[in-house]
Amino acid sequence: MTLLEEIRQLCQSFDGRAGVSILDLRSEQCFDYLGDEIFPTASVIKLPILLTLMQQCQAGTASLDDPLMLRRSDMIGGSGLLRYLTPGLTMPLRDWAFLMMNVSDNLATNVIIDYVGLGNVQAWLRAAGYQTVQLFRKITFSDPPPDKPHLGLASPKELTQMMAAVFRRQLVSAAACDEMMRMMDMVGRDRVGRYLPFAPSGSEVPGKDRLRMAGKTGRQIGTRVQTAVVWHGEGDTARGFAITVMSEGNPEPETYSVDAPGMLLIGRIARVAYGHLLGKPASG
Repeated sequence: MTLLEEIRQLCQSFDGRAGVSILDLRSEQCFDYLGDEIFPTASVIKLPILLTLMQQCQAGTASLDDPLMLRRSDMIGGSGLLRYLTPGLTMPLRDWAFLMMNVSDNLATNVIIDYVGLGNVQAWLRAAGYQTVQLFRKITFSDPPPDKPHLGLASPKELTQMMAAVFRRQLVSAAACDEMMRMMDMVGRDRVGRYLPFAPSGSEVPGKDRLRMAGKTGRQIGTRVQTAVVWHGEGDTARGFAITVMSEGNPEPETYSVDAPGMLLIGRIARVAYGHLLGKPASG
């Protein structure tokens, strides 16, 4: 089967709605299934929040070295580490951003939204040409407003374009993109990376041959999302693909298991993409 046929088959066998967008970074060929349709982003919306921050740093209106203090009033539940730490802790903005992206810390996310301005995130998205990606509000664990049930919405295609642009050092400076890739290094190894042949820790595989990935994940009840880049090599010699898989509406009881249907779907789609675009598929 072709890659698109395999993607379609996997999505149609999923109990819920799923959309995919994959971009071959060498050939520019796209493989989309419901790629232009709109899905909840969950925490993947943190990627454009970070891009807005980096744009403000580039413009000189913000700095990753700015100190921010953890306040008792910022405390919120959900994913992350900061809610377990002592109010009064002060860290540079760079560390808050790292926690937002690498462990999807919700408290850090809300603090950064306040720092950059929620309206400025949406303004940056429109100025950069992203028409489907929307951030509606800060994260809350009370009932969301009826008119804003989702944290964010987006199409798989635009998230894939955004992730590819960061990898290619576009949208903001090369240094800012490199810092973003550091913050997202191996995020989603249990999803996009689930079945891929990464070298074991401590392996002596040369850098040019080592499989790498970076991305951002999201989850909420019945929904699993990831956008990522998977690649070999560096610079002009890099071979790989950008991928976004978005799902919603899975009816299984929510346990947030690593084996939830949406998690398995993301891994299986990434596996067939790797097999068609980068080499032999991994076992498993």
